Amino acid sequence: MKKLSLVILSCFFFGIMPAQQVVINAPMKKAYEDVLALKLDSASKILKSERQSDPENVFVDYLENYSDFIRIFISEDINSFQKVDNLFPERYQRIADLPDNNPYKNLLLANMNLQWALARLKFGQYFRGAWQINKAYRLITDNQQQFPGFLPDEITLGVLHVMIGVVPSQYQWMLKIISMKGSVEQGKAEIYRVLEKSNLDANYSYLRNEALFFLGFIELNLSPNQQALDKLSNELNRMDTNNMMLAYLKVDILMRHGQNDAALKIISQMGDNHNYYRFYYLDYLHGECLLRKLDFNAATYYRIFLRNFKGINYVKDAWRKLAWIDFLKGDTAGYFQNMDSVLVKGSQIVDADKQALLEAKAHKVPNFPLLNVRILFDGGYYQRAEQILNGMQASELSLEEALERTYRYGRIDEKEGRIGDAKVWYKKTLQEGQNSLRYFAANSSLMLGRIYESEDSLSLARKYYKKCLNLNFDEYHTSICGEAKESLMRIQNK
Repeated sequence: MKKLSLVILSCFFFGIMPAQQVVINAPMKKAYEDVLALKLDSASKILKSERQSDPENVFVDYLENYSDFIRIFISEDINSFQKVDNLFPERYQRIADLPDNNPYKNLLLANMNLQWALARLKFGQYFRGAWQINKAYRLITDNQQQFPGFLPDEITLGVLHVMIGVVPSQYQWMLKIISMKGSVEQGKAEIYRVLEKSNLDANYSYLRNEALFFLGFIELNLSPNQQALDKLSNELNRMDTNNMMLAYLKVDILMRHGQNDAALKIISQMGDNHNYYRFYYLDYLHGECLLRKLDFNAATYYRIFLRNFKGINYVKDAWRKLAWIDFLKGDTAGYFQNMDSVLVKGSQIVDADKQALLEAKAHKVPNFPLLNVRILFDGGYYQRAEQILNGMQASELSLEEALERTYRYGRIDEKEGRIGDAKVWYKKTLQEGQNSLRYFAANSSLMLGRIYESEDSLSLARKYYKKCLNLNFDEYHTSICGEAKESLMRIQNK
């Protein structure tokens, strides 16, 4: 009888215990917005208050995890990652305790797996990272089947489908084994649906910034579609300027498209605002903007980045840029001293760092006029760059330097809208440089593919994309081949 009484009492007690729930009220939407704006301290205050007022709202756990992910992904600080990694299981379990009929359960669990997977990949934990990507894929696809039309799923689905779509061809067999399918175009379409719906429905407006950031990143890195970027730029220009992440995206778009003065204006206005999490990569970009104007005050910002950044990416490139500045100022000894730092500092994961290491190992000074042309071109100062090219004597150039000069003419002509001339220069570069380990021929082939694709000459586009992938070269290999592969997959669907 006593046992029965205990059972009844236990059932009654646990039956009236508050259940885990997801409440996305006004404070939670503001916290979500602050996390994505890099106002992490502001978000933390909101989340602490919400936890006190509603301890069972597990959306607090999710946003705390999201905030920690952004902090460690930006800082690349392994010590910070190890500390917050210990918090992951408890947060994850609280969300896992949601009832199965709650559509947010698998969505939030999938997102947490995806976030932590990206963090683990950042720190070289490839096996655990891959496992969590697969876990995220299973959770979100199950959720889509159980709750069709649940809009928040679409961002996670889109990001995962894009990631699957850019997996190198030699690893596609792994995706088949674990039954993961997706493409860049599929992923983009899913995230665009979220952006469109978030503009029309106030219930989903909190998803807008996230969708916009992912789309900007994808279009910038994986698509040659200028119209899409222009559309996204217009969206960004209508956004609240008090968002560091979207401001960074604006700067990145402007820099990639030769609008250096506009990018410099935005990045100069950001300043050292204590309302935001310190994003030292922006100091690196500030240095980039100044260097592209041949303003050697750029060195100040590269040094701020190197002094404060705890991670490993873009470190070699920052030392290389300091070396360039010394060389352009006539300090050859300073050039080699900084290049010696390239050999021992940072890592070689991103293409910029790989290229910096190749240059440091070569242990020779660059061609002075061509270095000026390269820097000015990256800033969009095409006429100044072309004047330098015109003043060079072809008879005084090595074969490699002559190849680069030809390539630079092609790049400038394309940017200035002289597409016919650009094709001639690119084909000349491809013919003369197909056996070179430099990137000029490969990128010329990629550019030809893009031009012919824009002209709907898909057979020629396919020819040059394939040619790009078949070339043997060392520099910027990952990014150039990644774009060629994605382009081939895209035109197969046309």
